[in-house]
Amino acid sequence: MMVSAKLPVAPRPFRDELLSPWVARVAARYGAESLELMVYVAGQGGKDAGARQVDDVAPDMGLLMLWAKACRIDPARLRRRSLASRYPAQPRDWFLTETVPVCLACFDADVAAGRDAYLRGQWRLAEQVVCQSHRTMLLDRCPACLGRLRPSFRMLNGLLRPFCRKCDAVLTGGGGETEDVLRADFAAGVLDLQRQINGIVRGDSGRLDRLERGIRTLWAPLDRDGAARPVLALWYDEPGWNCPYEARAAVGRPAPLQHLSVRWRALTLVILHDLFGADLVPGAVLPEAALVLFRRAAPLPWLTDGQDLRKGEGKRTIVAGAERVHRLSKRPVHRLNGNFLGERGDFCRIHP
Repeated sequence: MMVSAKLPVAPRPFRDELLSPWVARVAARYGAESLELMVYVAGQGGKDAGARQVDDVAPDMGLLMLWAKACRIDPARLRRRSLASRYPAQPRDWFLTETVPVCLACFDADVAAGRDAYLRGQWRLAEQVVCQSHRTMLLDRCPACLGRLRPSFRMLNGLLRPFCRKCDAVLTGGGGETEDVLRADFAAGVLDLQRQINGIVRGDSGRLDRLERGIRTLWAPLDRDGAARPVLALWYDEPGWNCPYEARAAVGRPAPLQHLSVRWRALTLVILHDLFGADLVPGAVLPEAALVLFRRAAPLPWLTDGQDLRKGEGKRTIVAGAERVHRLSKRPVHRLNGNFLGERGDFCRIHP
């Protein structure tokens, strides 16, 4: 028989804290990892107890009951911390699933207030690129080692502080260093666009479909299925300009913003505004620049209008198309015509 354990001390979850980081914060208080503490919480009779993790979007209630009992918390209080409960109108595929960007100013504010640092739930929204509290860009790269950021939390001076899991540097904003005026202005402008995108994502499904189509077209290859340069090359006067691999990940995916880093998501919002104005989505009549963009974009047959991406119809062809784009993006590019080596050459004019 499985008997769940009770923890003598367990920090309470903050109002806007994610569930899985809260579990990690509880484990850090005991010098353990989340899965290690899960084995103890579930009791020795749990066959696969150590393999279960809390899902931030829609957590398993049986698992939440174990943590609620161990930490002496109302299970309903934990359930309300799930992203599905906080943002019921947010499509599931518009929650980030891989990395969670952070705001260093928020971490510094936690320390100044004398509380543990923690990860905020709103940072998991795919359209979130600017901290609404501090009007600064979120970070998904460690400022010390520049690697992909995966925070870990450890005790420092009596409080849990965030560290880079890769280089072990403490994650802090520098304690009041002078902020770059240009960066601050850029973040403020993107924040307004972020709010508009947020309304589209949680609003009319027709506008959301047009938004996703616009983003996929923006990052699609040019003219030929094997063309190297994406539509973004229209803003660059350099033949054969090659799009970074991480930006191409948005081409063959539903909810394309989820598959971009913070800087590419922010740039996408700015370009959407430049192309489509205040609406941020393609309409019945396209501006001239957007019209050229859509005409030059390579056809993406795996993303036709007849497929329902949210219900999973056509998922197999979506995955196949995305894999081909990712495979091509790793191949060398001809320095003159911008095509992948080994693909059929396209020697027509590069610029419209």
